[in-house]
Amino acid sequence: MATTPLLLPSIDLYGPGKRIGHLDLSWSDDRHAYGVIPVPIAVISGGSGPTALVTAGVHGDEYEGLVIARRLIRELDPGQMNGRLIVMPAANLPAVRARSRISPIDRQNMNRAFPGDDGLGPTALIAHFIEKRLIPEMDLVLDLHSGGTQSIYDPCGYVYEMGDAEFRARKLAACHAFGAPLTAAVATTSSSGSLSAACERARVTMIATELGGGAKLDLRALEIGWRGTLNLLRHSGVLQGIPEKTVTRLVRTPSRECFVMASIDGMFESYVSPGMIVEAGAHAGRIWPMDDLSREPVEAQFTVTGTVLCCRTMPMVTRGDTLCHVGTPLDDSEFVKEGA
Repeated sequence: MATTPLLLPSIDLYGPGKRIGHLDLSWSDDRHAYGVIPVPIAVISGGSGPTALVTAGVHGDEYEGLVIARRLIRELDPGQMNGRLIVMPAANLPAVRARSRISPIDRQNMNRAFPGDDGLGPTALIAHFIEKRLIPEMDLVLDLHSGGTQSIYDPCGYVYEMGDAEFRARKLAACHAFGAPLTAAVATTSSSGSLSAACERARVTMIATELGGGAKLDLRALEIGWRGTLNLLRHSGVLQGIPEKTVTRLVRTPSRECFVMASIDGMFESYVSPGMIVEAGAHAGRIWPMDDLSREPVEAQFTVTGTVLCCRTMPMVTRGDTLCHVGTPLDDSEFVKEGA
């Protein structure tokens, strides 16, 4: 006997026009006995043409993307579109409601849940819908992240150094179209369960962002993200208009050497901020032990020269926590070269 899918869109995802609705996620637990989790989704379509997906709220404590996605739904109309735009402004709605990186229902991190499963918890269900239903239809995916509660970024794009030369060239062109001051190229996806990895599996051009953070809305990051999103949609042909000629500066985070980690528990006093240029051997800050006042603070050092991309916002640290990380210079030609 056929079973009813546990997640169904309340709107038509294909016809022209603007439609606002939700994914009707059936779920039953102590709080949701016979109800649904209404994951918001919107479609703005001018008819035939390329298709793009913009997601925000994959982590629920990252706010810049939530605003940008909501602005897209409010301000764009079908008459401005050559193609179709699907927007999921709170992809992990339970996490967004809880202002949490992970879902409070199943304790899952959506950016580690792909390709998901249609028979597991809410996070896996949503991830499964995105990877199996939406991504195969996409020409472009933009996933809007920021530093969340724990960290703050110099506004930047993120892209993966994976695939053949043609695929890399498409991704590089999208990076320049988004036009963040910096774009960090990562040698491999941090997890096969990320949305980035899902797009790599489908050979879909995908750009992620890290726009500010620190449990607040950063005005500069919002402006960079908004302008970049519109320009990228024009570049892809989804949104009408001629894209601005923008460029980004590529940096690379090839290994753990680019990360400064806490070596002891204590309170971290940072010497740097996002966007600073630092030298290998320079001090990133010092950690003050709080449980033994006779111990001297421990200095944390950079092991590479480059640009500080991200800094931790929470001063209290535990051994193994990331304090900050650095991107090293990368040429466009080196990025595009297959197998680089």
